[in-house]
Amino acid sequence: MNANVLLTGGFGNLGGRLSEHLSRQQEFKIRLGSRSNRSTPPWAPRATTVKLDVLDRTSLDRALSGVDVVVHLAAMNDVECARDPELAHDINVEGTRNLLDSGIASGVSRIIYISTAQVYGSPPTGTITEETNPNPQHPYGATHLEAEHLVERVHNLGRIAGIRIRCANGFGKPMDPLVNIWHILVNDLCRQATEFGTLTLKTHGDQKRNFVPLHDVSAAVSHLIKLDLVRVGDGLFNLGHNESLSVWEMTQRIANRCEAILGFTPPISRPPIASGELIHSLDFRSDKLLATGFVPRGDIDTEIDYLLRFCAKEFPHRT
Repeated sequence: MNANVLLTGGFGNLGGRLSEHLSRQQEFKIRLGSRSNRSTPPWAPRATTVKLDVLDRTSLDRALSGVDVVVHLAAMNDVECARDPELAHDINVEGTRNLLDSGIASGVSRIIYISTAQVYGSPPTGTITEETNPNPQHPYGATHLEAEHLVERVHNLGRIAGIRIRCANGFGKPMDPLVNIWHILVNDLCRQATEFGTLTLKTHGDQKRNFVPLHDVSAAVSHLIKLDLVRVGDGLFNLGHNESLSVWEMTQRIANRCEAILGFTPPISRPPIASGELIHSLDFRSDKLLATGFVPRGDIDTEIDYLLRFCAKEFPHRT
């Protein structure tokens, strides 16, 4: 297929990795949306850029002209949502409504909305499939679920093909060290390793998480851009790794990769387990997406290695 693809939030963490991934595929013409005027980035040299504000319908109409597919990444993160829930609703929900209205008017054929596994809870627990009832407990998950409903509605009405991806804990090397991604667990720990030579956890680390490398997130989005409409179905897909790990297991894995890649094993410190803390299991299922023919690499260690090398360059040890 040949498609003009717009990435809202095209210079963010996932936007950077996804634009790099898509720019290597000749069938895509990439347009990167940003709230400020930006030059074409070196990691996506064939891309064009456009100034875009999801709260400004005029800018959306201009940005969407001639676009076939939108990958909607522009949203406030979990920390920002907790700090300002009202603004989170404006950007995450009303911004998505504006994007859908403009996209439909502009003749966009497909939108891929990047949602979050936090719609199932904060954090999700137990066996999680697309049939699991959402139970968001944080403004981040709640606003993403509201936005999902908007995408679902226009999809069901046949006005635009709307795909919703409920993504687990994505992690990996950013294209730009200035992106606001260093608060998430794996990225934070890799930066700690190179900058301080130690790994410090805020909890005992027994809680389970599902970690998905950004190379698989990018590959999944590319797959869903090209997926035949008859296989899209209701448009809802979980995206995660085939195995959930505890925070402690992931921390040990990072320490081991640090030894292999950088030649030292950072010591790990963690507080004792909290009194009365319950440890829940997690089985985050992506079977529905796999059934469409998507084949993930599932290579957590390679993504950690990329991230450690990046951090060693950008955040060398403090003396």
